Amino acid sequence: MAQILLYAAGSAFFPALLAGVSVILTRERPAALLLAFYIGGMVVSIGLGLVLLEVAGSDGNLGTSSSNSSPIFEIGAAIVAFALAWLTGSKRGRAAIDSWRGKRKSRKEAKQIKKHGEVQEAKDPWAVRVLDRGSVLLALVAGMILNLPGPFYLFALADIAAAQYSTTEAIILVVVFNLIMFTLAEVPLIGYWLSPETTQDRVARFSNWLESNGLRIISIFAALWGLSSLGKGIRDLLG
Repeated sequence: MAQILLYAAGSAFFPALLAGVSVILTRERPAALLLAFYIGGMVVSIGLGLVLLEVAGSDGNLGTSSSNSSPIFEIGAAIVAFALAWLTGSKRGRAAIDSWRGKRKSRKEAKQIKKHGEVQEAKDPWAVRVLDRGSVLLALVAGMILNLPGPFYLFALADIAAAQYSTTEAIILVVVFNLIMFTLAEVPLIGYWLSPETTQDRVARFSNWLESNGLRIISIFAALWGLSSLGKGIRDLLG
Protein backbone atom coordinates (compact mmCIF):
# COMPACT_ATOMS: atom_id res chain seq x y z
CA MET A 1 0.00 0.00 0.00
CA ALA A 2 2.77 2.47 0.94
CA GLN A 3 4.52 1.75 -2.36
CA ILE A 4 1.33 2.51 -4.29
CA LEU A 5 0.90 5.84 -2.48
CA LEU A 6 4.54 6.69 -3.21
CA TYR A 7 3.94 6.02 -6.89
CA ALA A 8 0.87 8.30 -6.75
CA ALA A 9 2.85 11.14 -5.18
CA GLY A 10 5.58 10.71 -7.79
CA SER A 11 3.01 10.73 -10.60
CA ALA A 12 1.75 14.13 -9.40
CA PHE A 13 5.04 15.58 -10.66
CA PHE A 14 5.28 13.54 -13.85
CA PRO A 15 6.64 15.92 -16.54
CA ALA A 16 3.60 15.80 -18.86
CA LEU A 17 1.11 16.54 -16.08
CA LEU A 18 3.39 19.14 -14.52
CA ALA A 19 3.85 20.90 -17.86
CA GLY A 20 0.13 20.92 -18.62
CA VAL A 21 -0.82 22.44 -15.26
CA SER A 22 2.03 24.96 -15.41
CA VAL A 23 0.97 26.19 -18.85
CA ILE A 24 -2.71 26.49 -17.90
CA LEU A 25 -1.98 28.49 -14.75
CA THR A 26 -0.33 31.21 -16.85
CA ARG A 27 -3.20 31.55 -19.32
CA GLU A 28 -6.40 33.59 -19.35
CA ARG A 29 -9.42 31.86 -17.79
CA PRO A 30 -7.22 29.34 -15.97
CA ALA A 31 -10.07 28.01 -13.82
CA ALA A 32 -12.20 26.88 -16.79
CA LEU A 33 -9.21 25.47 -18.67
CA LEU A 34 -7.88 23.69 -15.60
CA LEU A 35 -11.27 22.13 -14.82
CA ALA A 36 -11.56 20.82 -18.39
CA PHE A 37 -7.98 19.51 -18.29
CA TYR A 38 -8.68 17.84 -14.92
CA ILE A 39 -11.92 16.19 -16.04
CA GLY A 40 -10.36 14.89 -19.24
CA GLY A 41 -7.35 13.55 -17.39
CA MET A 42 -9.32 11.91 -14.59
CA VAL A 43 -11.80 10.22 -16.94
CA VAL A 44 -9.08 8.74 -19.15
CA SER A 45 -6.69 7.87 -16.32
CA ILE A 46 -9.28 6.15 -14.12
CA GLY A 47 -11.00 4.49 -17.08
CA LEU A 48 -7.81 3.04 -18.54
CA GLY A 49 -6.62 2.04 -15.08
CA LEU A 50 -9.76 -0.02 -14.48
CA VAL A 51 -9.53 -1.53 -17.97
CA LEU A 52 -5.92 -2.57 -17.36
CA LEU A 53 -6.87 -4.10 -14.01
CA GLU A 54 -9.66 -6.05 -15.72
CA VAL A 55 -7.17 -7.32 -18.29
CA ALA A 56 -4.78 -8.27 -15.51
CA GLY A 57 -7.56 -10.11 -13.73
CA SER A 58 -8.39 -12.11 -16.84
CA ASP A 59 -4.84 -13.31 -17.53
CA GLY A 60 -3.21 -12.86 -14.13
CA ASN A 61 -0.53 -10.48 -15.37
CA LEU A 62 0.01 -6.78 -15.83
CA GLY A 63 3.53 -6.01 -16.88
CA THR A 64 6.04 -6.42 -14.06
CA SER A 65 4.75 -5.91 -10.55
CA SER A 66 7.08 -4.58 -7.92
CA SER A 67 5.35 -6.96 -5.50
CA ASN A 68 6.57 -10.12 -7.22
CA SER A 69 9.45 -9.04 -9.45
CA SER A 70 12.96 -10.41 -9.11
CA PRO A 71 15.61 -8.82 -6.87
CA ILE A 72 17.68 -8.08 -9.99
CA PHE A 73 14.80 -6.11 -11.48
CA GLU A 74 14.29 -4.15 -8.23
CA ILE A 75 17.98 -3.28 -7.95
CA GLY A 76 18.08 -2.35 -11.65
CA ALA A 77 15.03 -0.10 -11.17
CA ALA A 78 16.77 1.50 -8.18
CA ILE A 79 19.83 2.29 -10.31
CA VAL A 80 17.62 3.90 -12.97
CA ALA A 81 15.78 5.89 -10.31
CA PHE A 82 19.01 7.12 -8.71
CA ALA A 83 20.33 8.13 -12.15
CA LEU A 84 17.14 10.13 -12.76
CA ALA A 85 17.45 11.71 -9.31
CA TRP A 86 21.04 12.74 -10.08
CA LEU A 87 20.13 14.16 -13.50
CA THR A 88 17.25 16.26 -12.18
CA GLY A 89 18.61 17.12 -8.73
CA SER A 90 22.31 17.94 -9.14
CA LYS A 91 23.98 20.88 -10.86
CA ARG A 92 26.09 18.57 -13.02
CA GLY A 93 23.02 16.49 -13.91
CA ARG A 94 20.98 19.53 -14.92
CA ALA A 95 24.00 20.81 -16.86
CA ALA A 96 24.05 17.49 -18.73
CA ILE A 97 20.35 17.89 -19.52
CA ASP A 98 20.92 21.47 -20.73
CA SER A 99 23.85 20.27 -22.85
CA TRP A 100 21.70 17.55 -24.41
CA ARG A 101 18.95 20.08 -25.12
CA GLY A 102 21.48 22.44 -26.68
CA LYS A 103 22.87 19.72 -28.96
CA ARG A 104 19.34 18.66 -29.90
CA LYS A 105 18.46 22.26 -30.75
CA SER A 106 21.62 22.62 -32.83
CA ARG A 107 20.78 19.47 -34.81
CA LYS A 108 17.28 20.79 -35.48
CA GLU A 109 18.66 24.15 -36.62
CA ALA A 110 21.14 22.39 -38.90
CA LYS A 111 18.30 20.41 -40.48
CA GLN A 112 16.27 23.61 -40.94
CA ILE A 113 19.18 25.38 -42.60
CA LYS A 114 19.71 22.40 -44.92
CA LYS A 115 16.00 22.29 -45.78
CA HIS A 116 15.02 25.97 -45.84
CA GLY A 117 18.32 27.79 -46.14
CA GLU A 118 17.77 29.54 -42.80
CA VAL A 119 16.73 28.83 -39.23
CA GLN A 120 12.97 28.91 -38.84
CA GLU A 121 11.34 30.25 -35.69
CA ALA A 122 11.11 27.45 -33.14
CA LYS A 123 7.61 26.21 -32.37
CA ASP A 124 6.35 25.65 -28.87
CA PRO A 125 5.43 22.06 -27.91
CA TRP A 126 2.02 21.03 -29.27
CA ALA A 127 0.46 21.03 -25.80
CA VAL A 128 1.47 24.67 -25.28
CA ARG A 129 0.10 25.63 -28.71
CA VAL A 130 -3.19 23.85 -27.97
CA LEU A 131 -3.63 25.38 -24.52
CA ASP A 132 -2.67 28.82 -25.84
CA ARG A 133 -5.89 28.85 -27.85
CA GLY A 134 -7.87 29.14 -24.63
CA SER A 135 -10.43 26.56 -25.73
CA VAL A 136 -12.10 24.55 -22.98
CA LEU A 137 -12.70 21.67 -25.42
CA LEU A 138 -9.04 21.59 -26.47
CA ALA A 139 -7.99 21.71 -22.81
CA LEU A 140 -10.22 18.67 -22.23
CA VAL A 141 -8.57 16.82 -25.11
CA ALA A 142 -5.09 17.83 -23.92
CA GLY A 143 -5.92 16.48 -20.46
CA MET A 144 -6.97 13.17 -21.98
CA ILE A 145 -3.82 12.83 -24.09
CA LEU A 146 -1.24 14.08 -21.59
CA ASN A 147 -2.57 11.90 -18.79
CA LEU A 148 -2.39 8.48 -20.39
CA PRO A 149 -0.94 6.02 -17.82
CA GLY A 150 2.72 6.71 -17.09
CA PRO A 151 5.35 4.34 -15.62
CA PHE A 152 4.54 5.01 -11.95
CA TYR A 153 0.84 4.42 -12.61
CA LEU A 154 1.57 1.16 -14.40
CA PHE A 155 3.77 -0.01 -11.52
CA ALA A 156 0.96 0.83 -9.08
CA LEU A 157 -1.63 -1.01 -11.18
CA ALA A 158 0.68 -4.02 -11.31
CA ASP A 159 0.95 -4.00 -7.52
CA ILE A 160 -2.82 -3.69 -7.12
CA ALA A 161 -3.37 -6.61 -9.51
CA ALA A 162 -0.75 -8.77 -7.77
CA ALA A 163 -2.21 -8.09 -4.30
CA GLN A 164 -5.55 -9.56 -5.41
CA TYR A 165 -7.72 -6.92 -3.78
CA SER A 166 -11.49 -7.20 -4.05
CA THR A 167 -13.11 -5.34 -6.94
CA THR A 168 -14.35 -2.59 -4.63
CA GLU A 169 -10.95 -2.18 -2.96
CA ALA A 170 -9.17 -2.08 -6.33
CA ILE A 171 -11.55 0.61 -7.65
CA ILE A 172 -11.07 2.69 -4.49
CA LEU A 173 -7.28 2.40 -4.79
CA VAL A 174 -7.37 3.51 -8.44
CA VAL A 175 -9.56 6.51 -7.58
CA VAL A 176 -7.39 7.47 -4.58
CA PHE A 177 -4.26 7.11 -6.70
CA ASN A 178 -5.67 9.53 -9.26
CA LEU A 179 -6.89 11.99 -6.63
CA ILE A 180 -3.32 12.15 -5.31
CA MET A 181 -1.83 12.27 -8.79
CA PHE A 182 -3.95 15.30 -9.78
CA THR A 183 -3.29 17.26 -6.58
CA LEU A 184 -1.55 20.07 -8.48
CA ALA A 185 -4.76 20.63 -10.45
CA GLU A 186 -7.16 20.06 -7.54
CA VAL A 187 -5.61 22.58 -5.13
CA PRO A 188 -5.91 25.59 -7.50
CA LEU A 189 -9.44 24.48 -8.52
CA ILE A 190 -10.56 24.44 -4.89
CA GLY A 191 -8.96 27.85 -4.42
CA TYR A 192 -10.75 29.31 -7.45
CA TRP A 193 -14.04 27.97 -6.08
CA LEU A 194 -13.58 29.31 -2.53
CA SER A 195 -11.76 32.59 -3.19
CA PRO A 196 -11.18 33.47 -6.86
CA GLU A 197 -9.51 36.86 -6.26
CA THR A 198 -7.01 35.67 -3.69
CA THR A 199 -6.31 32.46 -5.58
CA GLN A 200 -5.24 34.27 -8.75
CA ASP A 201 -2.29 35.89 -6.96
CA ARG A 202 -1.38 32.66 -5.19
CA VAL A 203 -1.58 30.71 -8.46
CA ALA A 204 0.86 33.11 -10.12
CA ARG A 205 3.37 32.56 -7.32
CA PHE A 206 2.69 28.81 -7.36
CA SER A 207 3.27 28.65 -11.12
CA ASN A 208 6.64 30.41 -10.74
CA TRP A 209 7.54 28.04 -7.91
CA LEU A 210 6.67 24.99 -10.03
CA GLU A 211 8.79 26.28 -12.89
CA SER A 212 11.76 26.82 -10.57
CA ASN A 213 11.46 23.65 -8.50
CA GLY A 214 9.83 21.05 -10.77
CA LEU A 215 13.08 19.19 -11.50
CA ARG A 216 14.06 19.15 -7.82
CA ILE A 217 10.71 17.64 -6.86
CA ILE A 218 11.07 14.95 -9.53
CA SER A 219 14.54 14.27 -8.14
CA ILE A 220 13.20 13.76 -4.60
CA PHE A 221 10.55 11.27 -5.68
CA ALA A 222 12.99 9.45 -7.95
CA ALA A 223 15.36 9.08 -5.00
CA LEU A 224 12.54 7.80 -2.76
CA TRP A 225 11.51 5.34 -5.46
CA GLY A 226 15.13 4.20 -5.78
CA LEU A 227 15.50 3.68 -2.02
CA SER A 228 12.24 1.72 -1.89
CA SER A 229 13.24 -0.51 -4.82
CA LEU A 230 16.76 -1.01 -3.52
CA GLY A 231 15.47 -1.97 -0.06
CA LYS A 232 13.00 -4.47 -1.50
CA GLY A 233 15.64 -5.93 -3.81
CA ILE A 234 18.08 -6.44 -0.93
CA ARG A 235 15.38 -7.99 1.26
CA ASP A 236 14.46 -10.41 -1.52
CA LEU A 237 18.11 -11.35 -2.04
CA LEU A 238 18.62 -12.02 1.65
CA GLY A 239 15.61 -13.97 2.08
